[in-house]
Amino acid sequence: MKPLPHHPPAAIRPGPVGPRPGLLETKRLAALAARFGGLHLDPEKTEFFGHRLNKRLMAQGLDDFRDYCDFLESPAGRSELRLFIEAMTTHTTSFFREAKHFEWLETQGWAELIAGGAGLEWPLRIWSAACSNGAELFSALISLKEHEERHGVHLRIEGVGTDLSQAILKSAARAVYTGAEIKGLSEARRRRFILRARNGADMFRIVPDLRRLTSWTWLNLTKMGNDGPGRADLVMLRNVLIYFDPPTRDRAVAALCARLAPGGILMTGHSETLSKLPAGMVQAGASIYRKEG
Repeated sequence: MKPLPHHPPAAIRPGPVGPRPGLLETKRLAALAARFGGLHLDPEKTEFFGHRLNKRLMAQGLDDFRDYCDFLESPAGRSELRLFIEAMTTHTTSFFREAKHFEWLETQGWAELIAGGAGLEWPLRIWSAACSNGAELFSALISLKEHEERHGVHLRIEGVGTDLSQAILKSAARAVYTGAEIKGLSEARRRRFILRARNGADMFRIVPDLRRLTSWTWLNLTKMGNDGPGRADLVMLRNVLIYFDPPTRDRAVAALCARLAPGGILMTGHSETLSKLPAGMVQAGASIYRKEG
């Protein structure tokens, strides 16, 4: 692996000091976030809006948030809307986060999906629906490859990552992480699936065999239409539903479940609850749901 420069993830870089919005501006911004991103944000958290958006004001050469709101609401601001939505979301994840999900896959889930034909009759497709830096999808792929090797089967595997942020998608496709970012990987998994920078720097990259299984695509989960994967066997929709109000959450979940193959699995974050399950979905475990059929 060639030495690679380290750039801290954009989502956790401290925002520049600058103007702060008032409540009138944050109400306008929250309405725009709901309309164009399906995000449910508290307009009273004015410091949060200021921290997330000062960089966007600087990029547009604007001095205050009223002007930024006017710009977003104008025809000239359409291209900025996507960058605004990206700035309002958090991209926090880690390898093998919420370990109970991976324990369930390793002891039960993978075997059930494969018994139904996934990986043998058609490619077993894993969809990380809010993929962040790619750690979630690569964790699932590592788990599945270990299952494949442990049971001596050869599977056809595909991994798809989607996200609202173009910048984070580029980072995920690059698959380069710091030592702190791979702390969720055991030493055995590091030896099998991780390459270290040749110059000894604290930088690591996922092995090519796993990277070749993945594709990364921009997608707004609240307005999917025909975008995104047409079918998946495992959908990981973890720690993103907290951004949605209940009607938006229900629509997004229903749209994703419609893409699940019969017998397919939906996983949500352990702290997230579904107010209602789409027809044909049954609970298979803690924050784990199966599509009947």
